[in-house]
Amino acid sequence: MLHHKNKAQKKYPVRSGGRRGRVGMLGAAAIALACVCAACLLFLAIVLPVRAKMRREQETETVTLATPEATATPSPTPVPSPESVLTFDESADDPMPTIDDRLSLGKSYKLRGTVQSNYPLLSVTVSIECAYSEDLFYPYTQSVTFDPAKCIYSYPLDGELTQESVSLDSLVQFSLLQTGIHTLTITASSTAQATPKKIFQTKFYVLSDSWNTILKSDFSNDSYSTALSFFKDKDAFLYRYQWVYNRYIVADPDWENEYIVSFDCLEGREPWKIHEAALPYYEEVSYYLNNVHVRVSGTNGDSGVLKLSDLIDTYNGSYCSRFTSSLKSISHHAFGTATDLNGGMAANDNTKDNIALINDEVGNLLAYNGIMEEDDVSYYDYTYSGDYSLWVYKSVPESVINYLLYELAFYRAGFQWGHYYVSTSDAMHFTLTDNIRISHDGNEGLRKVFEYAESYE
Repeated sequence: MLHHKNKAQKKYPVRSGGRRGRVGMLGAAAIALACVCAACLLFLAIVLPVRAKMRREQETETVTLATPEATATPSPTPVPSPESVLTFDESADDPMPTIDDRLSLGKSYKLRGTVQSNYPLLSVTVSIECAYSEDLFYPYTQSVTFDPAKCIYSYPLDGELTQESVSLDSLVQFSLLQTGIHTLTITASSTAQATPKKIFQTKFYVLSDSWNTILKSDFSNDSYSTALSFFKDKDAFLYRYQWVYNRYIVADPDWENEYIVSFDCLEGREPWKIHEAALPYYEEVSYYLNNVHVRVSGTNGDSGVLKLSDLIDTYNGSYCSRFTSSLKSISHHAFGTATDLNGGMAANDNTKDNIALINDEVGNLLAYNGIMEEDDVSYYDYTYSGDYSLWVYKSVPESVINYLLYELAFYRAGFQWGHYYVSTSDAMHFTLTDNIRISHDGNEGLRKVFEYAESYE
């Protein structure tokens, strides 16, 4: 028992300054709390406003990106003005003259019809030309004009609502026209078509009551017999005619309608007007021109393989009613049995000097090498050794071109060549009914080819 008593009464030592220790801990806690409060206030005073500002800038940027840029209001697309339309309406009661009409020389003619426009008219013009006439009277032209402010959209040719206060019908005097085949053209302009535009064209004859007839005495070189042998019928070539200007005449339209035809001799080019009796000869020529091939090489270079038709630069006409330039004899063009080709080449001019030129160029400087073949195409091969190479067409000297056309096409079809006239060379000229005395295969002829790669059936 004594032991338990002593245990209960045991004393623990007391530290000095204990009160002060408790006070010190409380002060530290207060300071810490104050720091936390200060930090919170600093956060509220600085950080939050900064974050708010950053948020506002981000929202502003987002709005800016989302808002499309302002664009200018598009202008309306302008509507184009209607295209200018100018037309001519013929009168049903008084139609314009046609190629079937024979107007009497010195007589008047009514000019009827109406010009129509979808814009105000400015002018209407009638112009008349006469084929082969070089008289300064032609072209015969008359015009009327209109005030655009008056907005004239329709004009009858006999109307006087013009600035001249006269009608076009009264201005155009058909009685002044001369003998021949005439072409009448109407042009018009408007506020939308300042340049006059062709709106109508027609052809017609003006003839007198006086006629001439081609006679046997009108033939030179005894070619009347050649022509008669060819045609067999005098009516086929001895026709009535009237003088037009200088050496040009106009044939009786009835004769022309009966005997003159159009023939497509060259592929893709203008038709040739020829006599119907000459048609079989021209058909053979056409076959050769479009199927025969030729090549010329030498000092001029190398033409390569060409069709004969490739050597035709210009077609200068077949049928044309006229006398020769001397006015003493009839031209065989007047019968539609002659054709001129490549008239723009100097070697083909109708001059005496070209006799020697072509004879030398072809006879001495153009060698024929025979029939060759390239890429399954047969061709006639020539070598040229002259110095006429400044004047070439398709790398072929112009001095030999029409010879090649004659040698390989026209001669084979029965034509004569104008180069063989005795007193001149007219190398552009190929004819059926003349009487040219020099023969192509005679002593003075230039024939080189005697065998052919093709035949015409």
